[in-house]
Amino acid sequence: MKAFLLIGASVFALSACEISEDPADGGFLSGVVGVAGGGYQSRIDTLEAQLAADQATANSLAAEQLRLQATSASISAQIRNLRAQFAALQTVIRDQVATLDARGVTVNSSLKAKVQMVSAAAPGGANSTARLASLRAAIADARALSADLSRLS
Repeated sequence: MKAFLLIGASVFALSACEISEDPADGGFLSGVVGVAGGGYQSRIDTLEAQLAADQATANSLAAEQLRLQATSASISAQIRNLRAQFAALQTVIRDQVATLDARGVTVNSSLKAKVQMVSAAAPGGANSTARLASLRAAIADARALSADLSRLS
């Protein structure tokens, strides 16, 4: 009878233990159930799938970062090139004005104002797109002014 009571008490005590199929819940019986029932493998599979998805996202973001860095480098090169073109045009205009002055050609006040505007221009902008647009506009103005000055000589 003692043996029956001991077995009954053991079964009753073990039945009070909470058993979960989630290995993260812990406990010996949960561990046994997790190994035997495939709970561990299921959790491993889920975590590996999440890891693969996270790695794919990281790879995608790294590729996007490289693309953006290349775009930024290209825009920076364009800005440097346009600044050099604008500086060269400013020099041409100064030389044209000096040549006209040396020849005694009178430049009207409207044209003098344009020369001052182009000479003092410092194209810029809040972002790369605005800087590019500002430089292109300044170059177009400088070319038009240079053409006007060429017609005077």
